[in-house]
Amino acid sequence: MLSGCASTPTQNGSALNKAEVMVINDRAIISQMTSEATKLMDSDSLIEMKTLIERLKKEPKVALKLPKASLSSAAEASKAVAVVGGVYKCNKCTRWHIAPASGFLIDEDLVVTNYHVVNNPERAGLAIRLFDGRVFMVEDVVASSERYDLAVLRVPKTGIKPIALGQAAPVGAKIDLISHPNHKFYTLSEGRVARYFVTQRNRRAVPAMAITADFGKGSSGAPVLNESGQVVGVAASTESLYYTEKDGVQKNLQMVFKNCVPVSQLRELIGG
Repeated sequence: MLSGCASTPTQNGSALNKAEVMVINDRAIISQMTSEATKLMDSDSLIEMKTLIERLKKEPKVALKLPKASLSSAAEASKAVAVVGGVYKCNKCTRWHIAPASGFLIDEDLVVTNYHVVNNPERAGLAIRLFDGRVFMVEDVVASSERYDLAVLRVPKTGIKPIALGQAAPVGAKIDLISHPNHKFYTLSEGRVARYFVTQRNRRAVPAMAITADFGKGSSGAPVLNESGQVVGVAASTESLYYTEKDGVQKNLQMVFKNCVPVSQLRELIGG
């Protein structure tokens, strides 16, 4: 049984009466992750956040030889989706807390997330929680790009089958996204690739992709998956479109654009 999860059989007589569904206990997950991270924060081998950020800002690149791509599914890929949690203390108590974002394994010891998830000096450390409940502290930043908003983090070997990188998905292609919006862990949303476009990051033009699958706060770093369960993008940010603005106040929300990093940029970063 996974920590923070429960296997619940479907009702008798249904078409899936022999199958089991995984019920996620959000409070149990965050409680267990916080407890494990608290123990690890006292470890002599802890790599502090300030050190990770120093390595992040050097923007290292590395040529990685990833496992051979294989067909999969969103359900199978979910086992390689991780919670990337910034560990911090608030000003109301002395306990450690977790600010969760998303990430995924591309090798048994490498987790991909967004650059901006790591670049947070208010955190004291960075913890990774796997789907099976194990918690590790991040050991190193092996590759990063502020322009592409990507970071590849090293953790101890997990023994978990990673998610394969796919090829660029065309506009209109069906996609899934597995993320942790606002502590709603392992939420799957589906949609299509909406468009590819050029955006600005730090006054530099950078290609990006937009999808129609929903995501929100806590989804940064989540994998965008094609129908074979391969990564075609990484969730990065949202952009709200309002119809009116008066005295600096925006009103009448019309659309929310879901902006992502194309897989081509991740491949460029790791030499894949």
